[in-house]
Parts: sequence; C-alpha cells; structure tokens
Amino acid sequence: MNNKYLFFLMSFVVILLGSYIFLPLVNRSLGFPSIDNITEYEPISSIELYDYRDSFVGFLQGHEDRQVVPLSEISTLLKRAVLAIEDKNFYEHIGVDPPAIVRAFFVNLQAGRVVEGGSTLTQQLIKNLLIPEKERGRTLGRKFKELLLALEMERKLNKDKILELYLNQVFWGNRAYGAQRAAQRYFNKKASELTLEEAAYLAGLLKAPSAFSMNRRAGEERKKLVLQKMLEFGYITQKQYKTAISKKLIFSSSPGQFELYPYYFSYVLEELKNRFDIEQLREKGYKVFTSLDPDAQDKAEKVLNEEIKNAPGGITQYALVAIDVKTSQIRALVGGVGDFWKNQWNRATNPHTIGSAFKPFTYLTAFEQGIIDPETTIKDSKFEIIDGTGMMWAPKNFDGKFWGTITVRDALTFSRNLPAVKVAYKVGIEKVIETAKACGIETELEPHLSLALGSAAITPLEAASSYATFARGGIYMKPILIRRIEDPKKRIIEKNIPVPQRVTSAYATGTLVSVLEDVVKRGTGALARLNDRPTAGKTGTSDKSRDVWFIGFTPDLSLAIWGGNDHNQAINSKWVTGGAIVARVWKRFCEAYYEDKDIPAGTFPDEINMKIVLVDPLTGLLATSYTSNPVKKLFVPGTEPKEYAPIPPGAAKFSPLVRFLYGPFLNKNRFLEKEFDPEDDKKEIADQNKTEINNDLEEHDKEDNGEEKNDTQETEQKRHESKAERRRKHDPRLLRMIPEEGSQNENADEESSNGP
Repeated sequence: MNNKYLFFLMSFVVILLGSYIFLPLVNRSLGFPSIDNITEYEPISSIELYDYRDSFVGFLQGHEDRQVVPLSEISTLLKRAVLAIEDKNFYEHIGVDPPAIVRAFFVNLQAGRVVEGGSTLTQQLIKNLLIPEKERGRTLGRKFKELLLALEMERKLNKDKILELYLNQVFWGNRAYGAQRAAQRYFNKKASELTLEEAAYLAGLLKAPSAFSMNRRAGEERKKLVLQKMLEFGYITQKQYKTAISKKLIFSSSPGQFELYPYYFSYVLEELKNRFDIEQLREKGYKVFTSLDPDAQDKAEKVLNEEIKNAPGGITQYALVAIDVKTSQIRALVGGVGDFWKNQWNRATNPHTIGSAFKPFTYLTAFEQGIIDPETTIKDSKFEIIDGTGMMWAPKNFDGKFWGTITVRDALTFSRNLPAVKVAYKVGIEKVIETAKACGIETELEPHLSLALGSAAITPLEAASSYATFARGGIYMKPILIRRIEDPKKRIIEKNIPVPQRVTSAYATGTLVSVLEDVVKRGTGALARLNDRPTAGKTGTSDKSRDVWFIGFTPDLSLAIWGGNDHNQAINSKWVTGGAIVARVWKRFCEAYYEDKDIPAGTFPDEINMKIVLVDPLTGLLATSYTSNPVKKLFVPGTEPKEYAPIPPGAAKFSPLVRFLYGPFLNKNRFLEKEFDPEDDKKEIADQNKTEINNDLEEHDKEDNGEEKNDTQETEQKRHESKAERRRKHDPRLLRMIPEEGSQNENADEESSNGP
C-alpha cells in the first residue's frame, strides 16, 4: 500500500512539472474525455415557469432539479463559505493543490486506505461533469484522471467561470441541484438573498448533502465549522461570527414541482410534451411564460375547496376555467379539489355533459339565419320525432310541464327544452354544430337533435373559450396557455399572439347576449348576478343532475364552472341544478376576482350593446302614436331607423292647441334612447298589448251581439262559430310564431331529461 502511494506521489510530481504544456495531448493519449466543449457546457436544469406578468412562479424539473444563475446572482457570503470549507486556495492554485495532495497522502498513508482526497473545486467539478458514475469510487486511477483534466480545465477557463459552473452543478441534498435551487428549497429565497448563517449552513452540506440535509443537528454543527473557517481565513469579522453563531435558522421550503397550482402546471406540461422534446427543454433550462394570474388561481382554488364542503350529496368535485376576454389568455385553471397527488385527473380539460348550457349555440344559429328574434313567439308544447335509432323521441321540460306560447327570450331565459328542440329542428342540427365549432367547441359533436338540449360532453376550457366568443361580439380567439418560450440565452423559441377571427355577426351575437343577460337578471342564472358590472351566462344541468354548470361572462372575463363527481353517479334531486348550485359559486369567485383589481365595470362591445326600438311593422320605420300594433326590434347602435312612420290616411287629427302643448311628445319613440332592459320592456309591452287586445275583443263582442240580433241571413256556420276562434283570427299578434310541425299545447307531468 505504501509503495502505491509513493508511486502515485512521484508520478504526480513528474507529470506536473514535465508535462504541463502537453496536457491535451497527454490526456487524449490516455483516453481521457475531452473538455474542448466545456466552455459551452450548460448544467442540466429545469423548465422555469413565469406568470402573465413575467414573474417566476414555479418549475418543471428534469432528472436534476436545478435553476442555473450567473455568478453575480449568487451571494458573496455563499461563495466565501464554500471556498472556506472546500478549497481556500482556489484562486491561487492551478487546478490542483500540491500541499493539499501531500497532506492527503500522509493522512491516507496513516489510515491505510483512501480517506482524504485533497481535491480542489476544479477536481470536484471534473468528477461531476466528466467522470462516469461507475468510475467515481475512491481509486488512484480516478484521482489521477481528475488531476490531469483539472489542470487542462484551468488552462481553458478562468476562475470565476469554474466557480460558477461548480455552484450551479453541485448537489445540495433535498432534491436540490445548484445554489439557486438550494436557497429556494431550504430557505425559500434566492441565492443572492442568503444571510451569513444560511450561507454557512448550505456550504456545510456539500461534504455529505444527503446525510446532513436529513439530520438538521448535524447540519447545524457543520454550519459552526464553516463559520470558524471563514473567521480563520479572514472572510468575516469576529462580530459577524458571533452574530451568525447565535442566530437560529428558519427553514421555509419553497414549493417543488406542482406544489403550487398543480392542475394549471400539469396542463402546461401536457401541452409542452405535445409540441416539443420535453427532456431537451428541461435539460437546457428553457423559460415558459404562461398566462397564469396567481391571484386569480389562488382565489379559484380557495373558493372551490371551501364550496365543496357545502355542496349537496353527490357533488364531490368542481372544475373552473377563467379566460381574459380581451387577450384570450387562461388566467386560472382548476381541475379539481382535494389532494392533486391522489387523483391527478384534470377535470378542467376533460369533457362533461353540458346540458342546457349548449342552448345558446342553437339560438345563435337561428338569430344568424334571421329565422327568429327574441320577441318571436314559439310554442312550449309537445314535440315527437323518430331518432337515429328508429325510436320515438319525445323530449320533456325540466318541470314536466308546457308553458304554451312564449317568446324566444323567455324560452332561453327560463331554459325551456321544447322551444330549443324546435328551433334546432328548424335551423338544422348540422348548422348548430357549425356554430358551436366556430365559437370554440373542439370536441366531436354527434348530429342528433338531442344535442340541442346539451347531450354532448365538452370541457370547461372549451366552454369558457366559446362563451368568450359571445362576449367579444362573435369574434373567436384561440385560448392561450403559453405566451412564449425562451431558451437560456433569452432567444424566443415560440410566441403566441391572439388572432381575432369573426365567426358570427355582431347583430346575431348581440341579440344572443341580450337574452343571456336576461338569464342572469331574472332567469335560471339569477344567483350569478353581479351588481356592479354587466353579466350574462347560461345554466346547465345534465340528466339526473350528474353534471351541473354555470358558464358566464362579463366584458372582460369568461368563466366556466362545472360540478359533479368522478363516477358519473346520478344525484336524482330536482333541486340540484346549475342555477341553484354552481351559479352561486360562479358569483363568489367573480366577486373575489374583482375585489382587488382595478378593473372598471365596462360594457360589452358597442356592436353588441343592443338597443331595443318600437317600429312600424309595415314600413320598418319608427313607430308613432298612430302606429297600429308596433313591434319591438333589436338594433346595433347606430343602425336603428331614424325616421318615423308616416301618419296613415284618415288618422285622427290633433287640435292646434294639443299639438302646441304636446307636439314634441306625440311622435316620440320612448324606447329609442333607452338601453335594453328586458324586465321594463316586457312589462310595458305586455300592459300595452293587454289593453289593445281587450279593447279589440270588446269591440268584437259588440259586433257579435249586433249580428246575432239583426243579421237573420247569416249562415249556420257563421252563427255557431266560437267567439274565441274569431278573436284569434282577428288579432294577428296571437298567430305570430315560427312554423312548427306536429306541435301541440298539452300538459305533461313526466320529469325532463335536462334542466336549466
């Protein structure tokens, strides 16, 4: 053994003195690895994640959890602590430290085995970078190889570069590689922010990182040793030493991979895997700039985890997606409640039956085709049709009843099923599918009429994206999860910018939005109403309440929330609906979201901020006091008629005095400058229609009485004709409805398959 050590020492001296200038040639001749590309070396790193404001929020780690930083971003205290305990002569030696080697030689000689290596930081770096794992045992051959390669490295790199590589490469225990991740893992701070006692603790771990990181007491003892060495070598003063020795370390680990926002970042990882070599991104330390708003994500997770405790039986999970309307960036995405590691299924990006929240696509298609408008009447009555399997399909309403003749506005506001099916039948279910896909639904949709009631399963992400199209007035933008990707040298690898694409007309979309505002003002979504800003949306409940939804939007945020369970179990309670359960959760998140944000209430885009106007049905001009049976029409602001309908021939004339006193008001259309308020308009028009119809019917009653007394020549058929039938024939308003085939106004007591 002694002969081996003597031979090693003599060989070292000879090679060191005689072959220094021929190191590359010697190393290659001995079959040692080349370090020609060492200047280009970049340690294996992690994918760094940033939020929508470019602030660091997390990482996706590779085989080694590391964040590479330049030497200037590492605390001087940490650099001095490492040098004091590992290589105090680092800035003086040439890659190897002869005195240290001689000292190690005699220590090992006395012990009879290799117990001390005398390695410099440069040699340790060579071992980590160029020596294979299987060759890292304490052997003379390995030490000899390290020695020669260290000499060569010192000729190619300056001291600061070697120290930077070392501090970023070395393992610090607790799954942390590199100084930056070690500082984050142990103290939840950057490497540049470390205090003296923290720097000493980390430097002390390097001798046996796994052992010392698991044994805090041993780590504390190593910290004291490091501080003594720093004092001994003049790196710190006596006062600094005493202060650091007396201070108690406060450990505060930063979150690891997926510990913060696990569903959001797992979706980011999934998207990266679909488009890139994920291991290359990890090892190179790429930076991924996401659309995440940490404040929104925190509030979303908090609200859902609290609300699930009060959810009715059967509702065991929630999912949420929030999209910025103007940028189409995904601000928050929560795929479930509870422990992510027990069940990593992302419910925000997986489909669930949408129920009545699909109805807006049907009505939007009809508005686009001009077949109906919100004031068109339609029968909420029985409808039967042979389905694709040859079976008779007879959909029902949620309450098992039919309401008879109602307006399209009320049909959607109160989520009546039969009118939606009839409209879909009229426009064609294929056209409805085209509309849904144009708005942002990517899931394959089967062309069955039941789709009108939401038989399809879509993801909350698709739901939020498609409703954002409504909020933009018919302009679709692909949702953006990742804004850009940069390599370690800040070169942009990918950049995603929203591309606006008009998919539906402003008029048709604005018409739909006006009705969806009614859903929240007075319909099935009333529990979602926000008092300080415009709100629109739609409830959704699938068969037997397996899935409950509310999808809604404001001028700047589109938000979809789903509730249900992972086993698709029926809940069988008519009180468990999207409007009764999820709408309230939706409102609570929105209130929390806007609480700390300086976002004005705003309005929907001008082109869909519709105005409602009374017009003359014959001329299409503004109705006047002379107009018979004026009708309500929606107009994009600026497109409404400006002229009044002419006075019909023979109309009553007002006296000069009346015209002088009331002239300005006689022809004024009181709705012209009024923003659309369905409740006021409905009441006013209903009262007006009721008065006019009653007057008409009274007049006809008089005529009927006169005819019965005086017209003895009337035919038998006319004498026995019912007054009700004659009234319906007389007033065309009672007949104004879209054509229907086989519809009957009957009552039914069966339960419906889809709720509001």
